Amino acid sequence: MSGPFGSTAWMANPSTGGFYDFPITNSLRFNDDDSAYLNFTPSTAGNRRTFTFSCWVKYTVFDNGASNQPLLSGTTGSTSMISFSQSGNTPHSIFVYNAGSNIETNALFRDPSGWYHIVASCDTTQGTASNRTKLYINGVQVTSLATSSYPAQNADNSINSTGLSYIGRQIGQSRYFDGYMAEVNQIDGLALGPDSFGEFKNDIWIPKDTSGLTFGDQGYRLQFKQTGTGTASSTTIGADTSGNDNHWTSNNLVASDVVPDSPTNNFCTWNPLDFIFNSNNNIANQTFSEGNTMLAMASASNGNTMGFRATMGFSSGKWYYEGRPTDALEGSDGGRFGFTGEDTVTVEDVAGFEMYWHPATGIKTNIGTTHTQRDSTTYADDDILALALDLDANISYWYKNNSLVFTYDFTTHSADGVRVFHPFTYTASSGSPTWRMNWGADSSFAGAETAQGNQDGNNIGDFYYTPRTNHLAMCTANMPDPVEAIDPAQGGSPQDYFNTVLYTGNASTQNITGVGFQPDWVWIKPRSYADNHVLFDSVRGVNQTLYTNTTGGESDRTGNDSLTAFGSDGFSIGDWNNINTNSGTLVSWNWKAGTAFSNDASATSVGSIDSAGSVNTDVGFSIIGYTGVQADATVAHGLGVAPDMIIAKIRSNSGGEGWPVFHRSMGVDEMYLDKTNAQTNGVVWDDVLPTSSVFSVNGNDWANKNGSTMIAYCFASVDGYSKFGKYTGNNSNDGPFVYTGFRPAFVIIKESSAAGNTWVVFDNKRDPENSAEEYLRPNTSDAEADDVAQLDLVSNGFKLRANSSNARQNNGDGATYIYMAFAEQPFKYANAR
Repeated sequence: MSGPFGSTAWMANPSTGGFYDFPITNSLRFNDDDSAYLNFTPSTAGNRRTFTFSCWVKYTVFDNGASNQPLLSGTTGSTSMISFSQSGNTPHSIFVYNAGSNIETNALFRDPSGWYHIVASCDTTQGTASNRTKLYINGVQVTSLATSSYPAQNADNSINSTGLSYIGRQIGQSRYFDGYMAEVNQIDGLALGPDSFGEFKNDIWIPKDTSGLTFGDQGYRLQFKQTGTGTASSTTIGADTSGNDNHWTSNNLVASDVVPDSPTNNFCTWNPLDFIFNSNNNIANQTFSEGNTMLAMASASNGNTMGFRATMGFSSGKWYYEGRPTDALEGSDGGRFGFTGEDTVTVEDVAGFEMYWHPATGIKTNIGTTHTQRDSTTYADDDILALALDLDANISYWYKNNSLVFTYDFTTHSADGVRVFHPFTYTASSGSPTWRMNWGADSSFAGAETAQGNQDGNNIGDFYYTPRTNHLAMCTANMPDPVEAIDPAQGGSPQDYFNTVLYTGNASTQNITGVGFQPDWVWIKPRSYADNHVLFDSVRGVNQTLYTNTTGGESDRTGNDSLTAFGSDGFSIGDWNNINTNSGTLVSWNWKAGTAFSNDASATSVGSIDSAGSVNTDVGFSIIGYTGVQADATVAHGLGVAPDMIIAKIRSNSGGEGWPVFHRSMGVDEMYLDKTNAQTNGVVWDDVLPTSSVFSVNGNDWANKNGSTMIAYCFASVDGYSKFGKYTGNNSNDGPFVYTGFRPAFVIIKESSAAGNTWVVFDNKRDPENSAEEYLRPNTSDAEADDVAQLDLVSNGFKLRANSSNARQNNGDGATYIYMAFAEQPFKYANAR
């Protein structure tokens, strides 16, 4: 095979093996502004009633105004099509238009950071109408449909006819797909399920080698390993590798559109969900193209600023990326090239840190509103800039056209809380630069330069210049491995330590299974009826209840009507109405600790109060019991690192003491799980931050009542599993994006800047598709609600979507919120949602 340099070796990604039994090394990038597509006209008809279409897709741009972005379309008689549908600037759904009828999803697909696997399986010979068109996303059949119109029995499709078919364009319309496609397969004559194309491995849906499938006469397999363009042949982009030689002609596609970004090695791009600004007046006018590697920024008027971060952030390791600007100094301001901390909410944020290169003035740092000139080297249009970040040593290296111009140690700016750094750009005033970026997938900068094919030290990627020694491309294959316990490549999974289970009450005894492990902390809440949130844990023992929405102490329900046992795959319950009302729907959130812990403070000199419980240092979770004393004290938590969040409760006293919460983003202040108050310094935590061994409690306070038994749930962030942070709301359905580094399974949110708003809880089981709307309030007994406190759970974090009177619950304009999140999948392996 021939690439742009005579070989495809430049695009090889050997590190993408390991976890993936079938690594995909290539994808084809479609840019809708180029009217890019593939076309094919069969010489003879195949089976027009039965076919399967499968492809991996990274769907990137939502702002082209088209009503849909098709993956596949064909016409002979009735048009058939598989497409993303959108309304205005909002990505909407996926629909399959099959022989004159269509199904369309309720789920909203607006995750530009990861890959989806899509399978449409059609068989109009089926007697049951709903079996004639089936859609699968990431291995799971879509059954929640906004439209469910099925074709007549034995109706003919245009797919597999002798008519023209398109990939990436709608027949008869100027509507084009924008994003990446990989491993496109069409099966003529068989309606297959997703297991022919992929499989679950340690809770992750991954691709399978399809070379052994029976493709049928008009079937094909497009792997995009060739780089020739134009007329269909075995050496062009549209080459069919199934053995059928059903090659596709490429239109407005070039060799540089074949890139190593793939479902098994996902590369960094700009993230259109993750903007930073000091006024949101111009968010919608930013233009992303070329698979989100190109960003044309509209100026931020009236002295405002507008910026975007990339899809990947890192807290450790050595990283390298390149940028090529045009219109860098258009207007009175310029485009910035640099990196920023995750806690930067707005450009010039008082709590944030940014370091950037300005075309006219050089390299600067921003700490709050303080701009400090660090170097005076400028740059011009079409210069190739590069930034090498050593996050282990906190040193940045700045390159212009392969010459090192500046080195800076930013250790003093890497404050606690700024733990993750992202590539970013911003502009101000009348500046409107365009950035073509290369995080390692395309050294041609989308055709603007001649590709050079330099790889990083792991033999990954395609850079214009050779990366700095030991600095790597920003892609999932290079991401640090999660800890073994949750790493799918080592047999682990986040779902082995946190999982949500839904069940229906029966007013009798029942075993709740499907947790996947023996839980140590079980939090149960009725959904369909109002009743208390009930907490159980293995340290306090079965039948011992606490309610998050009350100040009362522990109740001992030893009559076997409560949680009666912790089992290997869940727990057993009795007929207590609170957790088992007949026909009521309920949710259980479950965590695993599992290792016994005890600390004799006098013997170990760790802490001043004896403590005991259950701990899991791999995933940063402990359940700690202790007895309060009169004086200020310290308690060993067993985590080995400083906790990021603590939820405490007096067990043996019902005199009105609530649930104090420590959250690192609030410093030494506290809030209460049972209340709607803002953060306040009531000295519950003795005005002392937790250490790697102990947390501090004030004498005779709500986390340290003299003579009372106490329980504390302690958490530390673990990459790929849990995250505890903050964000600022904007009261917009294009709300803030929160990078977690994983696809969330569970999120709790609470405003910390003002009183009056409740805690809200979302999860991926009550809302298995976006947008997530069903929420519960830990501080009330209310039943489940869905009144527009919305968010999307995506492959690398969550995106706020509320812009109504109820938005204050999680997205009030200018309000600060804390959050607690647990993972479904680490971003290193996560599929798009």
